[in-house]
Amino acid sequence: MSTEKQSLRRKLDRLFVPLTVGPTMLWIAGIIVYPTLKLLWSSVFWTNPITSQKEFVGLRNFKRLIFAEGGSGTFLGLAPDFVSITWHTFVYVGLSVSISFALGLGIALLLDKDLKGRGWFRTAVIVPWILPYVMSGLMWRWMFNSEYGAINGILTQSGLLSSKIAFFSDGTLSMMALVIADIWVFTPFIIIILLAGLQNVPEQLYDAAEVDGAGKISRFVNVTYPFLKPSILVALTIRIIFDIRALDLVWVMTQGGPGKSTEVWASWLYRTAQVFNRPGEGAALGVVLLAVTFMIVALLYKVFGESPY
Repeated sequence: MSTEKQSLRRKLDRLFVPLTVGPTMLWIAGIIVYPTLKLLWSSVFWTNPITSQKEFVGLRNFKRLIFAEGGSGTFLGLAPDFVSITWHTFVYVGLSVSISFALGLGIALLLDKDLKGRGWFRTAVIVPWILPYVMSGLMWRWMFNSEYGAINGILTQSGLLSSKIAFFSDGTLSMMALVIADIWVFTPFIIIILLAGLQNVPEQLYDAAEVDGAGKISRFVNVTYPFLKPSILVALTIRIIFDIRALDLVWVMTQGGPGKSTEVWASWLYRTAQVFNRPGEGAALGVVLLAVTFMIVALLYKVFGESPY
């Protein structure tokens, strides 16, 4: 091979990584890095709602959101709204994710078996997931309606209730309605991810465990679970991220009401930045939300990120 051809090959080898990885890195920078830096930059400015002029205020936006003025009579000096909305968010995310994960795991294990009509059921369970979230929220809002909703109609006509329930007039019932709607929407996603993970478990391991006399629980703990951990990590990570930033269902169904009983971080951020026209405080809340999300994801990776195999 001539010297010129060798030199050209070395140049092409040096350009291979930039040409193949470069576009991906630019794409990541465009959709992740730049918006994150923009969020951090906006969080330290106050924007005049009339003139749109910006003023650097440092951490004042965070202080106004998180800490109460004076700090007297509040939990650790935190603002009452921050405490209550944080509690609503953790209740909403905790209940929705845990229940939908338990249901999704059970259904995935069932659909993984060789059952008659398994293909039809696999197709049917993804229907709630493919519907637009706004459409799902409107549907569940109608179903929980106190006057003509399907749920009240079924309960009263079956004799279980003597009078109709005003679900969206009570904070606890409104949160229950949100959790039920969220479980219905996102459980198919859990099923799909876990069902894909179950396909990676070698049948030989099940056979060997059965020969050794292992029961169903033992086979799940020692065979299924280790291979399913990566899928559990993906499912829980994406599921929690979706719920922490949940706005569609909450805004369509309750708009954070009644009062602020179903207000969560995402709806609070939207209300602060868009409705009340305080983009700086909204960006500060977005930074807090981003930090909490990273901490939760880091914890998930700590628990499920390593496999014994």
